[in-house]
Order: sequence, then C-alpha cells, then structure tokens
Amino acid sequence: MAGIDVRALGYQQRLCKGDYFRISSRHRSLASRLIYPVPVHAGLGIHITFDLGGKLMAGPDTEYIDHIRYDIDASKAAHFGAALRRYLPSITDEDLEPDYAGIRPKLQGPGDPVRDFVIEEASAHGAPNLINLLGIESPGITASEAIGRKVAALID
Repeated sequence: MAGIDVRALGYQQRLCKGDYFRISSRHRSLASRLIYPVPVHAGLGIHITFDLGGKLMAGPDTEYIDHIRYDIDASKAAHFGAALRRYLPSITDEDLEPDYAGIRPKLQGPGDPVRDFVIEEASAHGAPNLINLLGIESPGITASEAIGRKVAALID
C-alpha cells in the first residue's frame, strides 16, 4: 500500500497456521510450567502451555497456508501425541482434543532459511516516515517494550 516492492525486499509475509490441542484434565498435574522440545525449522515445536483458565494445551504445529482459515483437523491428534510422547510418555492420542488455531506471519516460507523479524524506517525504499515491523513472533510480545523503544528512536 505504500508503494514498496515487498517481494524485492524480502518482506512478503507467509501465513503459517498453528493448531492447539487441549490435553485431558486427567493430566492437569503433569506440568506447572511451560515445557519446550528442541525447536524445529518454522517454530518452537509442539510444546506444553496453558490457556487463560489454566488448562494444559499442546501446540502450535506449523502449517503454511494460502488463505486464512482456523479449522483444526482432529486427525492431527496422532501427530501431536507422537511429538508430546518424546518428552511426556504418558500422553495418549485420546488425551488430545482440538481447541483453537492462530495465524502467525513469517518472513520465510517452507524450506527457506529461518529469518528474524524486521524493524526498519523505509525512507531508503521511497517511503519516508513509514516504519516497518514485520514478522514479529514470540518473543515479540515479551519484547514489546524494547521494540517500542526502538521505534521511538527511529521516529526521533
């Protein structure tokens, strides 16, 4: 919209859908903290987290998509179960129920090298006074204060 060739600059964002599955309440005492596996190419891997009500959740997975959609394929429980059993062997596929999905912007597509986010004032690209904030994922929210200071410095 600002007249910048996002493809030429490598700023085209790809949609990456992440599904979450709720873990059966019989496992409520299984974890009291986040549990992460070794990260994978497009994300942190299917990990254990909590919803706002304190229920155990597993996710997200990574699925590059062409258009926004939030459906969750219940048959993915087998994939989630296998991922979780690498570090939580008591989880069964039957302990997992589809819950919700989210879309995160990525600057890399499937098979591309991993890229970090971009914070950049765009005068050099013919768009003075435009500040690009692209591909900010976790820990983007955690680092929002530092990101805000960086943007303020660019404005100054």
